[in-house]
Amino acid sequence: MQNFIYDMGYDEFAKLDELRQTLPYAIAFGLARAGKDPLLCDFSDGDKTHSGYDMLSAALALCPKLAKLSDKARIGVLIPPSFESAAANYALTFAGKIPVNLNFTMGPVAAKSCVETADIDLMLTCRKFREKICAANPKYPWTDKVVFLEDILGAISKESLAGLRERAEEDFDALLADYGIEKYADNSKEATLVFTSGSEGAPKAAILTQKNIIANCLQVELSRVFTKEDILLANLPVFHSFGLLFEVWLMAIASRYTVSLFNPLDIKSNIRAIKEKRATVMIGSPTFFRAYIKYADPEDLKTLKKAIAGAEKTPAGFEDLWNSTFSPNSYREGYGLTETTPVVGVNMQEADYGYFSTGSRKGSIGKLFPGMKARILDVGTRKELPFGQRGLLSMLGPNVFAGYLGRPEATAEVFDGDWLVTGDLARIDSDGFLYIDGRLSRFSKIGGEMVPHATVEDALNRAFGFDSAQTPMLAVSSRLDEGKGEALVVITSDKDITLHKVKDALREAGISNLWQPKYIVKTDKIPLLASGKLDLFNLSELAKGGA
Repeated sequence: MQNFIYDMGYDEFAKLDELRQTLPYAIAFGLARAGKDPLLCDFSDGDKTHSGYDMLSAALALCPKLAKLSDKARIGVLIPPSFESAAANYALTFAGKIPVNLNFTMGPVAAKSCVETADIDLMLTCRKFREKICAANPKYPWTDKVVFLEDILGAISKESLAGLRERAEEDFDALLADYGIEKYADNSKEATLVFTSGSEGAPKAAILTQKNIIANCLQVELSRVFTKEDILLANLPVFHSFGLLFEVWLMAIASRYTVSLFNPLDIKSNIRAIKEKRATVMIGSPTFFRAYIKYADPEDLKTLKKAIAGAEKTPAGFEDLWNSTFSPNSYREGYGLTETTPVVGVNMQEADYGYFSTGSRKGSIGKLFPGMKARILDVGTRKELPFGQRGLLSMLGPNVFAGYLGRPEATAEVFDGDWLVTGDLARIDSDGFLYIDGRLSRFSKIGGEMVPHATVEDALNRAFGFDSAQTPMLAVSSRLDEGKGEALVVITSDKDITLHKVKDALREAGISNLWQPKYIVKTDKIPLLASGKLDLFNLSELAKGGA
C-alpha cells in the first residue's frame, strides 16, 4: 500500500530529553538561564525591564500565596501581555494550579459559559486592567471573588525577592526542591485551558498539557524561528493560543527577550516600541498588520526582520505589499490551531537539520515543525490522498491537544485514533510544503462543487478596492438553498454595493457562474473576533437574513 503520510522526524523528536520534563521545571530553568540579562521589557508600563532572575523570584514568591486563593484547580487570569501576566501564569504553574487566561472581549453569554466550563470561582487581575475591561465590556461576568495581583506583589518584601534571586544563582536545584518542582514527572497533566475562538459556535475548552507546551516551544526553537539576537514584540492577547505561546511560555522556556504591549490596536505605541526597542520580530494576523502599512514609516520598522502572520490566511497580494513597503522577505506566513498549541509551521530559511528541514515557498505556510506527521484525507471517505491533492488536513505530534474539557463527543469528532482531523482543507506538495486552502466551513457545496468563500472574497476585495482596507468591508457566507444545496451570501458594510455590482465584478474577475452569490446583506460593520479573524458564527447568522 502506498504511503501518503508526511513524516517530519516524528520518532527522532520523541527521543528528546526535554519532552520528559515538567512545565514548572522548564519555566524555572529557562528563567534562571536568562539570569541577570533582560528578559521582558514592559513597554506599556513605563518601559520597565525585568531580568530572568526578576521574573523567577517574583513567580516563586507569588507561588504559595496564589495557591491559597482557591480550592479549585483552575484560576481565571484576566491580564493583557505584561510582567503581571507572565508572573501570574508562572506562579500558578509552580503552585500546581491551572491558569486559564480568559477572553475578556467576549459577550456575557459566551464568557459565562467559559467560566462555568472551567469551573472557576476566582479571577486574578489588576485594578488598571479591570477598569479598562469594565469600560469596554460592562456586562462581563466577573466571579464573586476577584483578587488584584498588585496587592499580593506589593506585600512581598524586596529582601525576600533578593534572597530568592541569590538562591536561584547559587543553589538552583535546592531552591526548586523547596518548592516541590520536579524535573521529571508526569507531564501529560493539564497545564492550561484555551478556549476556541467561537468563530463557528460556542467556545470549547481545549486542554493543553505540559508536554504540549514544551513540545511546541521546542519545535519553534529547533526550527530557528528566532535567533539569539532577536527581540520579539508581544502585543497579542494571551487568551488566544498564538499570543499565549509566544508571549508567556516561549519567553521563559527559550529565554526569549520580549517587549510587551497591552494592545495590538494601539498602532502608534507599537510603532514606537519597535523603533525604540529595536524589535526584530513581530507576530500577528494580516488584519492587524494592515494598520502598519497605513501608519508606519518604513524607517520606523527598519529593524523588523520577521513579521510572522497567523490566525487567518494571508489575502492575495498582501505579502508582496508588506515586503515592498518594509524589509524585503520579512513577511513569514505560518499556520496553527488552538488544538496544536498552536503552531504547526512557518515559512523559514532553507535549512536541513538531519531528521527535519525548513524552507519557504510563496503561498504555503512552510514545512511542518519537527516531530509531526501529516496526511490529507478525502472529505467524504476519510481515506488518505496522494501528495498534491486537496482534502482534510490530519496531523499527529506531541503538540496535539488532549481534547475538549467536558465535551467527549466534540473530542471524538476531531480525532481518528491519535490523529487530529482538522476542519481545514489543505494539500502537501512533493517537497513537503503545506498549503492551507481554507476552512471546510468556509466552503459551500453548490451543485455538487465545493466553492471557497475566501476566493470569492479576494476577488471582490480587489474589484472594489478593499484589499488595502484596515478592517474588512465585506465577507462571504452562505445559507441553505433548495435548488443547489447552498447559496453564497455577500455581507458588506458598504452601502453602495449592490448584488448587481457584485455579480459584474465577479464576472470581470473570471469567477465561475456557479460561484456567483445570490444574496447580499448590509451591516454596520463586519463582525470580527478579538484575534482579528472573521466571526464566522455571527456572519452565518447575518447570512440568514437579507435579500
